[in-house]
Amino acid sequence: MKEQLPLSPEDIGKLRKQLIPMLIFPFAVVAMFAVFYKLAFRNMDDSFFQDGISEKIFMGFGVLFLSILGYMVWTSVIDIKRGFKYRITGVVTDKRLNVQTSSSHSSAGGRSGSSRTSSSTTRHYYLYINDEEFSVDYKHYTRVKVGSNVVLDRAPKSRLTLSLTVLSKEAEDLQASNNMRAENMKFLESQMQEERFSEKDFEALKKIFRAQTRKRLLFMLPFVVIVFGMITNGLLGFLIIMFPLFIVPLWQGVSAMRRWGEYIRNKGYAHKRGVTALVEDKLTVTGNRRRGVNKVITTKGTLPVSTVLYDQLSVGEKIIIFFPKYGKQPLSIMKLNKEEFYLF
Repeated sequence: MKEQLPLSPEDIGKLRKQLIPMLIFPFAVVAMFAVFYKLAFRNMDDSFFQDGISEKIFMGFGVLFLSILGYMVWTSVIDIKRGFKYRITGVVTDKRLNVQTSSSHSSAGGRSGSSRTSSSTTRHYYLYINDEEFSVDYKHYTRVKVGSNVVLDRAPKSRLTLSLTVLSKEAEDLQASNNMRAENMKFLESQMQEERFSEKDFEALKKIFRAQTRKRLLFMLPFVVIVFGMITNGLLGFLIIMFPLFIVPLWQGVSAMRRWGEYIRNKGYAHKRGVTALVEDKLTVTGNRRRGVNKVITTKGTLPVSTVLYDQLSVGEKIIIFFPKYGKQPLSIMKLNKEEFYLF
């Protein structure tokens, strides 16, 4: 449900408070750019400055930055002048974390021509209320779980979250609530019997081993190439000084052998153990450098799951997580209706 309400004095105070850093930030950026301009470009060729290229570049960045900042200030001012907000009431049907990674290349200029690459990561948090997406701050994102009833107050133009209230569930019978709590505790403390591997379990075990081995080999490869190059070029003395180059591939090799031993033992034992758990929350992780991943947060940890299983599980549901006898990598998740979903 979405309704329009007048802004309260607290809401106006939050909007005005948001304007303060926006108005101060440009002066700090101008000072930072001035220092950067003096230090980074003092060794550049004079022709670069004579053509006015540097000034045009800096002016372009300045106009772009001030335009974005000006728009943000304008939206907050418009919200204050209009004097109303939107109140959205409903159920949180999903949560999403979007991770954006960007890389930048900078050059020190001059004759050295040295350059460096830096990367930055930003995270954006979204709640789906009645299947409609809303961006929120991290503090609001962590307060709610999928299935919670919430009231979201939001500024229409700047889209600032003014408040987020989690509604308490309707009053339940105390005896029924205690019985449910006791039933959940009994379920979590119950011991599951080991089950014999099926063909799907053997296949999942093989996929886990291959994925772990591939990951370690790819991590080892750059170090192995560097060490091999030093040996073939007669740089043994220098290699002794750079002894940490040996440690990384050696440690990964030992870990790979341990995983191989676990794989052989699990394959020979051919049994899996079940661990009871409750679903505590769900979220989807997206980004510009990764595929969308569905994650389920349980009392036994966070697990990546398929979209089919993600849609079927609900917060508070009882599940059984199966592990091989040796190792901590889960094989599958089983619902209480005996429907089993493999994680690989």
